Amino acid sequence: MGWKETLGAWLGLEAKRAPAAGALPFVAAGNDARPMQGEWSTQKAIDEGLKASTWVYTACRRISTALASVPLIVQKRSGDEWQADPGHPLQALLDRPNPFMSRQDMLERWALHLELGGNALWHKVIVGGKPVELWPLKPDEIKVIPSRANFIAGYEWGQGSDKKRLAPEEVLHWQFVDPSTPYWGLSPLKAAAQAVDTDLAAVRWNRAVLANDGKPPLAVFLSDQLDAGQQELAARFIQGQIDGNSVRKALVLGGASKVQTLSLSAAEMDWLDGRRMSREEIGAVFGVPPTLMVAGQEVTFANLDAAKRILWEDTVVPLLDDLCQGLSMGLLPHWQAEQTHRIVADLSGITALQENMKERAEAAKVLVEAGFPINAVNQRLALGFAPIEGGDIPRQPVLPTQAPPGTKARRLRFERKDKGDGVTEQLGRMDEWSAEIRKKVSALLLDQGNAVASAYAAGEDWEGELSLDDWETLLRAIHTAVIEAEGAVAYTALLGTITATGGGGAFDVLADGVVEWIDEHVGDNIKYIDDTTREALRREITAGVEAGESTKDISKRLRALHEDWSGYRADRIARTEVASAFGAAHQQSAEQLAAEFQVEMVKTWRATGDSRTRDEHAAMDGETVALSESFSNGLMQPGEPNCRCVVTYEAAK
Repeated sequence: MGWKETLGAWLGLEAKRAPAAGALPFVAAGNDARPMQGEWSTQKAIDEGLKASTWVYTACRRISTALASVPLIVQKRSGDEWQADPGHPLQALLDRPNPFMSRQDMLERWALHLELGGNALWHKVIVGGKPVELWPLKPDEIKVIPSRANFIAGYEWGQGSDKKRLAPEEVLHWQFVDPSTPYWGLSPLKAAAQAVDTDLAAVRWNRAVLANDGKPPLAVFLSDQLDAGQQELAARFIQGQIDGNSVRKALVLGGASKVQTLSLSAAEMDWLDGRRMSREEIGAVFGVPPTLMVAGQEVTFANLDAAKRILWEDTVVPLLDDLCQGLSMGLLPHWQAEQTHRIVADLSGITALQENMKERAEAAKVLVEAGFPINAVNQRLALGFAPIEGGDIPRQPVLPTQAPPGTKARRLRFERKDKGDGVTEQLGRMDEWSAEIRKKVSALLLDQGNAVASAYAAGEDWEGELSLDDWETLLRAIHTAVIEAEGAVAYTALLGTITATGGGGAFDVLADGVVEWIDEHVGDNIKYIDDTTREALRREITAGVEAGESTKDISKRLRALHEDWSGYRADRIARTEVASAFGAAHQQSAEQLAAEFQVEMVKTWRATGDSRTRDEHAAMDGETVALSESFSNGLMQPGEPNCRCVVTYEAAK
């Protein structure tokens, strides 16, 4: 591997065989071919950071162990797809880089060297033009040899007087970019050095205070009968006896005229807040959420899961991308496989990354329906599915249902108009039911919000407070009551149009068709409501964790969200459920009458006709189909969220 692959592995640039003619050199003439080393010591970072600071150790351990847990896979291109190539020699090299280290050992050291020193370097042992072993190099033992002509002339390895020059193709080098030089990386710990020093000073101060019972033990006022020499001698004697081992011990000196105990103020003892601030600052530099760096009351299952997902998405996955790109550019050329193979991280087993699959699937549906090629959407959202045949061709966007030819464009309406046929009266009854049911839905949302917030604040399972039974009980009661009342009205009105006397049976709310509709509709809707609630709460928790909020503050977020829902969401749920129940009541009453009197019936879609009516529903206004058929939008009767359209029924002519 020449300097081109090394540079590409560092900076993610396209490999070139030589700088273009006229390109300005990075290195000054006086430094050409002279070994250079960064001013930051990785060993010092290990001694004074990793081994001394609990926050640095915790952050680095979180990153290194997470990254090292991911398998590295060699894949081969097969047409437009990539398939694992377990028999490739490079796969065996990645799984066992050398006789003494596993893949996990190498990757943990890689991550620690990068986080602490800003650079990670591996030595390739090349035999017959192929790397047979990979070994980690200590960054402090390596110097880059810059070149004005070739960018990098090589590397100098040294341990004391033992030195060796390595060719560029023998070394893999990753770095965190330092804008001041392209040859050596910038350590995150260097940026966090002051925060680490401040935290260590707080620890030392607290230990010293605790060793003396939390305060300087005594103030001794010496007698003015002592001369200066005697006072100095007494002071040294006192200071020598009052140390961490003299806690609660009395000291008696002749000649002292006054002894007074001392204490520290609350402000002076408030070192814990200082440590917390240091923890958050250090965590921010390394890209580790504060929740993952502490245990106790601040940690709950909910914010812990959200923090793990943030760690993987914002820190570990980008590091894995850097690792795999560097490995691909530095190793594949030895097999002339740059165009046929690649090295990727297998993230399929990472639980923290699977939780947002549903959100990505929903986003994919929206993009595909908007006309984007399905294979492009799959790749963009990293869904992990194999490309499908024809998936690179843009799809026809899914547009709202168009009005039939010759239909005039709908005008913007601001007021509901009397449509006749009892429609206005029916819409009025719907409004009355919606207002009543909204109160019950609002009360349930508030009750669940209080329960969820309290459980989260206590570190308990907040999702267990979202009971499906509560929603099932409420929705089943709503649909039964509405269908029974409205079904009787619809049955009586429709019966009068069929028989001259208006005589006949009565609407049966316990008929099989009614019971089956309620069972199916309630089951589908409570799942939709519950899924929507859980996803929204998880997003709110994630937002709170990313903002560094406490458990108490996040619980307030959850309570406030439910309070908002008790208004607009309660209204939407109430209107949706009432509209669905009204639609079912009229459909079922018509079906019962058609069966009882052996009458063929038809139904007509009636749009509400105000500014809130959907365009596609307005375009369907007046559409008539047989009783047993669906309308052009695939529905038997209105029932979409927040829909207020109705259907009228009559005997076929």
